[in-house]
Amino acid sequence: MKIKSLTSKIARISILLTFVFSIPYLSFGQDTVVKGVVTDQEGTPIKDAKITFHDPSRGLKFEIKSDKKGNFIKVGIPPSFYRVSVEHKNYFPIQSQVRLRFGVEEKMSVKLTKIPPKIEDNPDLSKGVDLFRLGNYDEAIKYFEKLIEKFPSSIEGYYNIGLCYLRKGEVDKAVASLEKAVELNPESIEAHFALGECYFSKGETEKAMSTFTQAVDLQPDNPKAHYNLAIVFYKHDMLDEALSSFAKTIELNPKFSSAYYQAALACIKKGDFQKAIEYFESFLKLEPNAPEAGQVETMIEELRKRIRKDSG
Repeated sequence: MKIKSLTSKIARISILLTFVFSIPYLSFGQDTVVKGVVTDQEGTPIKDAKITFHDPSRGLKFEIKSDKKGNFIKVGIPPSFYRVSVEHKNYFPIQSQVRLRFGVEEKMSVKLTKIPPKIEDNPDLSKGVDLFRLGNYDEAIKYFEKLIEKFPSSIEGYYNIGLCYLRKGEVDKAVASLEKAVELNPESIEAHFALGECYFSKGETEKAMSTFTQAVDLQPDNPKAHYNLAIVFYKHDMLDEALSSFAKTIELNPKFSSAYYQAALACIKKGDFQKAIEYFESFLKLEPNAPEAGQVETMIEELRKRIRKDSG
C-alpha cells in the first residue's frame, strides 16, 4: 500500500511539473501578432490602406488592409525584421521597419498625409480653357477665378486670366494678373512671353526688354524667346541688336519664317539691301504661298533696282 501511495504521489508530481514547465514553453511558442491603426494627420481613420511586410533576405511578403476604422491585425507572420510600407491611392506612402518576435504583440500607429488634388484635373480649369478657345473671355475669367480660390498659389489661374484680359485689350488688368503669375513661378517662360507682350503693347520698352531678356536667360535655346526680344529691339531702332537676335532665332530654328521676314526689314532700315534680299528669298522658300509673298517678290525687285542704281 505504501509503495502504491508513493507511486501515485510521484505520478501526481510529474503531471504538475509537466504542467508548470509547459506554461513558459507555450508562451514563447505563441504566434507573432502585429496590429495597428492608420489615420490621416487629423486622426481620421483611413479605410483600405494597404500594409505590406517584406523580408527581402528570405523573400517573404505579407499584405493586409485596414478596415473602416483604420485598424489592421496580422497573426502568424514568421519572426524577423520587416520593411513595412503603408499605401493608399489618396495619400503619400510611407515606409518603416519593424521586428516581429514570437509571443510579442507589436503595435503600430500610422499617420498618412493626403495627396493634394492636381490642378490639371480641376473642372474649372478645363472649362475656362474651353471658353477661352471659343473667345468667351468674360466667362472664362469667372472659371479661372474659381480655380484661384481653390489653388491660391497656382500660376494657371493668374496666367490664363492675364491672357483673357490681353485678348480683350484690357492690358493693365492683364499686366496685374501676369505679374502675379511670374511672381508665383519665375521659371514660367510662357508667363514672361505674355507679360512682355503686354509691356510692348503699352510702349513700356524697358520693361518689355527686361522681361524678354529674362525669358532668354530662362531658355537660351528657345527660338521664340530670341525672336520676341528681337522685335522689341527692331521696334526701337536697335537694329544691330535686333539682327543679332533674329540670327540666333534662325540658328535655333531654321524654319522660323517670320524671323527671316523681320530680319529683311531690319536690313532695309540699315541700308543692307543685298542681305535683305537674301532674307526675303529664304522667307519665300519657306512660305511660297504666304499672304505677303507677292509683296515680298515686289520688294525684292525694288531692292535689286536700288542696288543696280547705287552701283551704277
